[in-house]
Amino acid sequence: MSDIPAEHDRSARLQAQVQAALADQRPLEIVGSDSRSLLGLAPDSDAISVGDHRGVIDYQSDELVIRARAGTRLVDLEHLLASHGQRFAAEIPAPSAESTLGGAIACGWDAPSRSLGVSIRDTVLGCRLINGRGEIVNFGGQVMKNVAGYDLSRLQVGALGTLGVILDVALRLAPLPERQVSRSFAVPADALEDWWLRCRELRPLLSASCYQQGYLHLHLSGRAAALDELLPTLGGEALDFDWAALRDLRSDFFCADQLACLYLPAQTPVEITQGEALLEWEGARVWVRDGNHDALQREAQAAGGFLRVLRGDPVAPAVAAPQWHQRLKDAFDPEGIFNSAIFGSHFEGGGGR
Repeated sequence: MSDIPAEHDRSARLQAQVQAALADQRPLEIVGSDSRSLLGLAPDSDAISVGDHRGVIDYQSDELVIRARAGTRLVDLEHLLASHGQRFAAEIPAPSAESTLGGAIACGWDAPSRSLGVSIRDTVLGCRLINGRGEIVNFGGQVMKNVAGYDLSRLQVGALGTLGVILDVALRLAPLPERQVSRSFAVPADALEDWWLRCRELRPLLSASCYQQGYLHLHLSGRAAALDELLPTLGGEALDFDWAALRDLRSDFFCADQLACLYLPAQTPVEITQGEALLEWEGARVWVRDGNHDALQREAQAAGGFLRVLRGDPVAPAVAAPQWHQRLKDAFDPEGIFNSAIFGSHFEGGGGR
């Protein structure tokens, strides 16, 4: 099912571009709408754009599955799904109205709801891509019980385009909740751990949480009757909290010259001594603005986690099992033509091939 003309299928043109780059031994940087440059993914060599390779290939609302091309805007997909009372099974951040499906998959950036539900990777059923040999290959399918190779599709999530040019993706969907509400609580930092424990008792109605400037914000969704029963006993204030701006990294907090994100093991006591912090995932993901990134990296590593810098002073990334990343790169892209600078900085711990 699609209302977008077939001429928006640019597979042949994209394949020809890759094959020409291979013949010339010329590296390529894959771009869509460039809305994710905040994440440090700005191209630095010849670009191959999937921005106009767009459209819905197949939408089976009764099976809760959609397949769309990589350049399809997320906002268009969300509008289509909402008209059928559905949504993505995992929230997908969209930094701008031009953000694309392919960019979301390649980036693999999960929403504040990740710790309480499913990740983007969990929802991928299949994909087609152009590999580093200039071949169009297909992994997975659209029905989970019949899928072979969907793990190879899921490798593309968070690979930052280093394994190939994503052409289209099949995703699992979910029904829209009957009702959504927010509640906010004034919580001192020394009482936060007890509140995280309380949050776990609110599942599955709790869909996201955030702690900032002494306030714990909760987003709840689900059956209206269940929420009607819970809310009188939960308490809190019905403050106007913009969850979409938080999900999409558009709130004022993210407008800083120095911006980094710590990923910590679950149930790790959090005491950030640098900059201003915003906590998600029950404290397992901590955003820090205007902090010292070297000091933050030491804090993250001491807690068994790692730091990712989005803006400002860089730090050497902690890369787990870089030899496996290199083996995957060699299998998908033996000539190393796709996003080689990104591969070197994100998956090799610095330096290119």
